[in-house]
Amino acid sequence: MVYYQLIRAMSKYNLRYQMVRRAKETNISEAARYYGTTRKTVRKWVVRYDKDGMEGVKERSTAPLRIPHKMTKEAEDRVAELRTRHKNRWGARKLKDRYKLEGSYTAIHRVIKQRELVRERKRRRRKRNDLSALKKRMMFCEKSEVDTKDLSDIETYWPQMRKMGLPRYEYTHRELSTGGCFFAYANENNSTYASLFAAYVLGHLASYGLDTGDMLVQSDNGVEFIGSMRKKINRLSAFEKVLKHYRVNYERIPPRACYLQGDVETFHRIVEDELLDLETYENELAFLGKSYAYQLYFNYLRNNRYRENKSPAQILQERFPHINKGILNLPPIRLESLFNLCYKEAQGGYHLPEPARLSLNNA
Repeated sequence: MVYYQLIRAMSKYNLRYQMVRRAKETNISEAARYYGTTRKTVRKWVVRYDKDGMEGVKERSTAPLRIPHKMTKEAEDRVAELRTRHKNRWGARKLKDRYKLEGSYTAIHRVIKQRELVRERKRRRRKRNDLSALKKRMMFCEKSEVDTKDLSDIETYWPQMRKMGLPRYEYTHRELSTGGCFFAYANENNSTYASLFAAYVLGHLASYGLDTGDMLVQSDNGVEFIGSMRKKINRLSAFEKVLKHYRVNYERIPPRACYLQGDVETFHRIVEDELLDLETYENELAFLGKSYAYQLYFNYLRNNRYRENKSPAQILQERFPHINKGILNLPPIRLESLFNLCYKEAQGGYHLPEPARLSLNNA
């Protein structure tokens, strides 16, 4: 048997010691022939034995004494501090991209694991289809998802909501071809505010020359979108009337199939992690200001790694250069302000269609 086969079959320490003994009794060349290895290998262990005795034939670590590119302790502490600040939700890639941390993604992830800041992930029950290729073929605003989010269960936001009277619900519209988002707030979750939100977004898109008749809007079966489920007359809800006014096609997902609203639900998770569960506010004006800043950041600057690490504005410029990038700029507002404008039939700003006005009068 040659040396490398022997060293796998028996104790490395014992084999090296026997090889050194044979070299001492005969010579290095004879020991190399006997053990099927090179003279250089035999000489290495003989020299180490002569220098350190029995300690010399032990296995030595090959790890470098100094790693020039290793993260400093201050940098590791910074990673741990930021990870904790974001309640162990932000991963290595997001932390590095947002805070320009030193070190690679894997180094940052190593720190997270060593500091035991890893969050246990829920087990997925179903494998979701990758719709990236389909979204790349969509025209701008060809399909959008609309949903609402209850903000009262967000730990950092809830006390501020109670103290300053901040809105409880977020109404969200996410466009699928670029991933761009529009959102607004209200104290209640009903068809009146859903219709106002639809009119606000669709009026904005139409003002940029977009043909809303080519759009498809998808929602779940919430009463804010479809109206009362116990209604005896098959009539349109206020939300559906606004869509009809703009000639927008509308479809609902099947019951208990919320995974089909994956894009808008993903935004709800992101906006909670990066804004609502992170920021503090002095008053409602500061809340709306930070919400507007985040809307601009999300649509124009934030890269989405599931969309080739590009922002919605970059995708819009590459795929639809004829569309003004300002179309992604729509300030989040309190929908109550639109309600007051509609009720008083005020002019100026974003005008509401007649179906929305009629629905409010009947509310």
